[in-house]
Amino acid sequence: MPLSRRALLRSAGLALGTATLLGGCGPTAPGPAPVENAPGRLPRKGGSLRAVFTGGGTADTLNPFDSMSPVDFVRNDVLFDSLFSIENGRATPRLALSAEPAADRKSFVLKLRDGVVWHDGSPFTAKDVAYSFRYMSAPERPMPSELQSYFDLAKVQVRDDRTLVVPTLQPIGDPALIIAAFLTKVVKDGATSFTPTTAVGTGPYRVAAFDAGREARLTRFDRYWDSPGTADELVLLSLTDPQAKVNAVRTGQADYAGDIPFSMAKAGSGSPDIEVRTAGRKHRVGFGFVLNSTIAPFNDPRARRAIRLAVDRQSLVDSVLLGYGEPGNDLYGFGTEYFAERPPVQRNVDEARKLLREAGAEGASITIRSTEYEVGYNASTQLLAEQLREVGLKVKPDIVGVAEFFEPKAMAASHGVTFSIGALPLPVTYARLAAYPSLALNDPQLNAALAEGLAAVDDAAKRKAWTTVQDVMTDRGNTIVWGLADTLSLERKAVAGVEVRGLAKYPYLGKAGLA
Repeated sequence: MPLSRRALLRSAGLALGTATLLGGCGPTAPGPAPVENAPGRLPRKGGSLRAVFTGGGTADTLNPFDSMSPVDFVRNDVLFDSLFSIENGRATPRLALSAEPAADRKSFVLKLRDGVVWHDGSPFTAKDVAYSFRYMSAPERPMPSELQSYFDLAKVQVRDDRTLVVPTLQPIGDPALIIAAFLTKVVKDGATSFTPTTAVGTGPYRVAAFDAGREARLTRFDRYWDSPGTADELVLLSLTDPQAKVNAVRTGQADYAGDIPFSMAKAGSGSPDIEVRTAGRKHRVGFGFVLNSTIAPFNDPRARRAIRLAVDRQSLVDSVLLGYGEPGNDLYGFGTEYFAERPPVQRNVDEARKLLREAGAEGASITIRSTEYEVGYNASTQLLAEQLREVGLKVKPDIVGVAEFFEPKAMAASHGVTFSIGALPLPVTYARLAAYPSLALNDPQLNAALAEGLAAVDDAAKRKAWTTVQDVMTDRGNTIVWGLADTLSLERKAVAGVEVRGLAKYPYLGKAGLA
């Protein structure tokens, strides 16, 4: 099925709001080294943690299936539990304990956790999960869940209060990983309203007050199954301007600002009690471009290879990421299980020119489509254009707004687009790329290996399949991952207990507080 803008933007880590322009395009020395947000530091019990994230204004919502902005994702992660979460690249049981495929691979059995209660005190059961599956995938919804590409959610059967049988539409070896990778929250059976009084979840916090586009006040739920949260209260502020987020911490209005721009990190914390932190190397986001292999010249693997050889990755890292990251090796999925951490291709202008001549693409005119859905993406497109002109290509950056960027016809007409993916599992990473024909690589060996990787149950079969996928992409792929970018935050030194469950741009605050 076509992938929604919401899913693509969530994968990338949408930087909504006013982008901070980079000052020039020349190499810049790295700013102060960020401190890694290590999980070993424990917060004290009680108090209030105030955090600010990029919001969507009046579109901010308590409905976990309509979330579009970072503040929505962070808030709803602590209000509503997931069946599984992604931790260290693998599915970790949350409300569900297991998802075991049947022998014929046409269904799987989903086992649920016992002893879970909703915020109103009623028990959590399999009926809630069955309803959530139907609700999130209903065709009348503006953004139906992508899970319906894998599972027949309309035919889910409740076997008992703790067991469901879920039919699959294709062989799936690890259903838990697919469930975890998509936005699979669980709402109460029959829920249709998500106001401060009706948004009832099973998470560690519940709604005390909510003002869309401004703030949400959440209080600890002491009957939470996984031990209650640390802070008595979470106050989540919604702002659209990156500088305003930073200023909120510097002026004491907030303790934590998530996903700050590289330029602001370079400026430093501004106080001895505040520091710039990073989620760590394994949570870096792949920045790059996807070439359209359905049209000339990139329907020829020699032309695609030429682009890889023409790119100066270190220059892009220095100029766009301001040194907060490292060069990429053209493969998405860094930091996840089975990722092939191979050395990046070194720039070779002469070889790139030779390959373009062989492909009949010397002097070709190409268009690269870009939007600022990650701060610095338009600058990276302009820099790429300069680098490709050095190998004889005529490149036109097509800079558009976020709202129009994913228009299918326009993407299909472009020779390449900006693209980024965080540390999502490889099955989901490649599903994202396959969602649009202009992003996919229609290669028989690749397609077979993708199907094998998705269906594989044992580790050896998975590893073999995903190695083949990445071998194909390394040899003749259409992805140019030039950089791996840090995910940075600005925090008071007392902030502790921030976790990553999935993408670092949307941290989990269920155990966070002040040390």
